[in-house]
Amino acid sequence: MWESIWEEGTNMTYINSSESLVLQDVSIDRILENGQIVPRLQQLDFALAPGEWVNLAGVNGSGKSSLARLLAGLTIEGVRGTWSRGFAGNRPSPYIMQHPDAQLFAETPREEVRFALEWRRLEPDMIMQLTEEILAFTGLTAIGDTPWEHLSGGQRQLAAVAAASAGESPLIVFDEATSMLDEQSMQLVYRLARKLNERGTAVVWVTQRLQEIEASSRVAALTEGQIVFDGTGHAFLYGADDETGLTPCQACGLRLPYLSALALELGRLGKLQPPYPETPEEWEAVLQGIVAVPV
Repeated sequence: MWESIWEEGTNMTYINSSESLVLQDVSIDRILENGQIVPRLQQLDFALAPGEWVNLAGVNGSGKSSLARLLAGLTIEGVRGTWSRGFAGNRPSPYIMQHPDAQLFAETPREEVRFALEWRRLEPDMIMQLTEEILAFTGLTAIGDTPWEHLSGGQRQLAAVAAASAGESPLIVFDEATSMLDEQSMQLVYRLARKLNERGTAVVWVTQRLQEIEASSRVAALTEGQIVFDGTGHAFLYGADDETGLTPCQACGLRLPYLSALALELGRLGKLQPPYPETPEEWEAVLQGIVAVPV
């Protein structure tokens, strides 16, 4: 399905396999129509541990999709640097894109999962058993034989994820996989990614929907092909007091999610102190405790 970055014609140098997936001093250039050369990634260092979840954030053109493709083991022309796939192994990892129709090859969810399992050269009885287990795990059993044209975008995206999980890959990359989905479909895909991560699959989650970022999860934010922040979701959204007053999220040119912006504004007004609420229950308790200042 995909070309791997270790094919001939690349300028990558490979080091011995280690536990983590590692990029060292990786650069990629982009040639514009006017002939100008601009960097897609600039001397980037990055490591991903087995079973880790990392959110990649940044504005359009920041380099996050280029980084995601490299982490998935896909070809990008002109890439330079040092690379170790580590736990991810010597095959490209599943790469879930924005548009599910571009990555579906069968006619129904059941056929799609079965097709993915056949690549593992399993016995027919095992393929049948695993197909039903994967459909049940992803919540697709009831619509397993429904043609794509009768399924929503979220359901088709779930089928793409189900097929990706059938390969038992140690790493799955989601490149803005929920950006074209409604809220309900987005939640379905996100919860499935979380379930895979709980089972030990490392997940790279590329997003501009910052409400998807959990406070304790890792965020790597890019600007102009460089990682300018690598830390927790809480630190990315709220930051710390500094001269500019901008959080790392805002410094990357991204807009804060509504609740994060509300928390910071309530903090500025002296009505809320860190740590800021995260769950709906915590927000309900905070808002009930806030007393309006009399005019």
